[in-house]
Amino acid sequence: MDDQHDGRKERATRRRSHRRTEILTASRKVFSDKGYHASSVADIIAEARIARGTFYLYFPSKRALFEELLEEMIAQIAGAVHRISTDGGVDSALDQLSGIVRRVIDILETNRHLTIILLREAVGLDADFDLKLNAFYSRMSDLIDGALTLGQSMGLVRDCDTRLASYCVLGSLKEVMLQRLTGAGHEVDAGELARGILDFNLRGLLKPTP
Repeated sequence: MDDQHDGRKERATRRRSHRRTEILTASRKVFSDKGYHASSVADIIAEARIARGTFYLYFPSKRALFEELLEEMIAQIAGAVHRISTDGGVDSALDQLSGIVRRVIDILETNRHLTIILLREAVGLDADFDLKLNAFYSRMSDLIDGALTLGQSMGLVRDCDTRLASYCVLGSLKEVMLQRLTGAGHEVDAGELARGILDFNLRGLLKPTP
């Protein structure tokens, strides 16, 4: 009896997980087609082919669903950014930094429409969500700040306000990606784009050659 009960419980858990995934998948398409503000719960339930009551069993609102989608993407980005190792010297450090930027670009491009919404529409949804976005961007700035400070210790980066520089690096990445994903940017592969972003930022930070 216990085995049967456990089996039914596992099947129910799988069904709930599958239905939740279906709703998230449907919402990605709706947000992609219409943007955040023009989308409605009615659009999402029509795309997912579920009843309105079923939607609210899983998500209390459109905003909560959208937040979960963004948090998934933000977690991917955070996982792609890590401390640079100095074991291989300056060249290795630059290669690692280029690899990090490339991975972030790949994630943003994979989540193209969510990224556009994040950069264009997400700010100002409400005060709580603004705090979460600010915390995310602050974390990204901290990681960049740490990389620049490490670069100074290696003699790679000149003396500068690394916090201010981190905002400049983050800002350039955000704007380049927005232009690229909305069709206004240069059509280059992700590796070349990563190198271009680094070249722009590092040329203003490198010590001049004697």
